[in-house]
Amino acid sequence: MVVRLNALFSLQSVKADRHGSGADSDYDNTQSTETSVGVEGRRYLELSRDEDFHADAEDVEVELDATLPSTEDVILRTEQVTKNIQELLRAAQEFKHDSFVPCSEKIHSAVTEMASLFPKKPALETVRCSLKLLNASAYRLQSECRKTVPPEPGATVDYQLLTQQVIQCAYDIAKAAKQLVTITTREKKQ
Repeated sequence: MVVRLNALFSLQSVKADRHGSGADSDYDNTQSTETSVGVEGRRYLELSRDEDFHADAEDVEVELDATLPSTEDVILRTEQVTKNIQELLRAAQEFKHDSFVPCSEKIHSAVTEMASLFPKKPALETVRCSLKLLNASAYRLQSECRKTVPPEPGATVDYQLLTQQVIQCAYDIAKAAKQLVTITTREKKQ
């Protein structure tokens, strides 16, 4: 799985998108909301329907914003996210579980910077879903990485399962970032 992820996180893969491969992309998962958000994204979407996650009445009245950031800005932020994910994957391969928390914090920071490029209420459903997946996966990644610290002295941690969960979160972040690059590239061409 790590080898597959390393190919996904390759900076050449992201840079190649600058020149566009169009709808032929192997990772273009933006066709439908259901398939583009994945399991964790759906969980986040379900959570967002709960009472605790309802927007205030004044937020609901805000018009949707059709403006998108430049493709170059999105690619630069995606490269930063990718670089931080690669660092986390190296730590996982080398069994440096104590590096998980700092790596997850760097990833979360890069994700926050990337998300800040987009309007608060994007008009495109695909952008909203990708941003939700991006943010939910970054939050979940931090939560999973914090599990490397046992809750009490002497408690055991299943590092194999934890590493699988961390890799899945990293994959979901990369997928969402890739979707945002694809969307901005496509929309800027139109």
